[in-house]
Amino acid sequence: MKMQSWGKTQWILLVVDLLAIVIVIWFLKWKIQHKLAEVESRQALRTLHRQHFNQNALQDVSEE
Repeated sequence: MKMQSWGKTQWILLVVDLLAIVIVIWFLKWKIQHKLAEVESRQALRTLHRQHFNQNALQDVSEE
């Protein structure tokens, strides 16, 4: 079996494929980080609402 060496086209395709993989990984990482930030901010807002509700409930009980 004769082993062929890679030509210019194969090397270009390899570089393009590797670049595409890097871009996809970067995009997925960016998307996941932004989604996690969104979830964390929503959770923080929910916590603030819950604390505000609890404070109002305590004030209502103490006023009675």
